[in-house]
Amino acid sequence: MADFHHLSVQSVDGVTVVQVLTPKLSDSLTVSEFQDELLEVIESELPTKVVISFKGVLHCSTAIINGLLRAKKRLLAHEGSLRLCGMDEVVRDAYRMLHLDGTVFDIDDKLEESLAAFADQGGGDV
Repeated sequence: MADFHHLSVQSVDGVTVVQVLTPKLSDSLTVSEFQDELLEVIESELPTKVVISFKGVLHCSTAIINGLLRAKKRLLAHEGSLRLCGMDEVVRDAYRMLHLDGTVFDIDDKLEESLAAFADQGGGDV
């Protein structure tokens, strides 16, 4: 697996868990690197179930949304799905105001909730 600066990747019960390591995803270089790393995880591993945890992220530019949309599109191309979790209330509020929470993205409060949602889906059928 590649060495990432902004992400940590592990597998938990058949779910690829991507932990965002950078507390401030705001400048254009950081956002671009984050997007590149996320797409590399998806393209190299071809996971079907992905959770991206934003636990510890204090500021998140809305430019991150583009990378998340690209990741979701690539996952959907091979019948995968994406959930987000662990967002700080300020970050989560931005997704709510943009009407992305519960419509475009499934966002859970905690990682355990995201893992349980995937477990409720059953085997590899997504």
